[in-house]
Amino acid sequence: MTHYATCFNCATDKTTCERRIALQKALAGNAITSVKFRCPERKAFFATGQRVSFEWTMWDSDGYEESALHLVFHGTVIRERGSKFVVQVDAGKDASGEEIEASDVFKKNDALLIKVRPANMTALDEPAKNVCLTCYQIEGQEDRCYRSDGQVWVPKGCIKPVAAPQKTEECVF
Repeated sequence: MTHYATCFNCATDKTTCERRIALQKALAGNAITSVKFRCPERKAFFATGQRVSFEWTMWDSDGYEESALHLVFHGTVIRERGSKFVVQVDAGKDASGEEIEASDVFKKNDALLIKVRPANMTALDEPAKNVCLTCYQIEGQEDRCYRSDGQVWVPKGCIKPVAAPQKTEECVF
């Protein structure tokens, strides 16, 4: 059985994908166990900027036993990273009715950026948001562009509006 690495997290049906079928026929009988290839038809399960809900398990311990609390949060897909998707979690309470703040669950992550398995995600029927592919800022949310000594560097193509340079008058003594 050959593993087709490019097909991982692909939304195209594996049984009807012509590219995969052609590769299977070409590789038959060659004892190849894993294949990586370029596939122009590959579509990720979720797109950048897409709104999703996802399940998250929070483990709580009282010192004697652990209990699992199943939560549901909403967020925006930033990008695909390996076998998971990077999602920016919406600030506020979870959507499952547990009334737990996202900042309490994801304590080590002030930006509320996490990796989520696609099996735990569900697309929401909400419009997609614009995401800067350089600094990963979501339109209308916290500024993420690079800062150094009070200077702001806005990358080319960023969704953040660039302020016009301000004229300063020189003082002559």
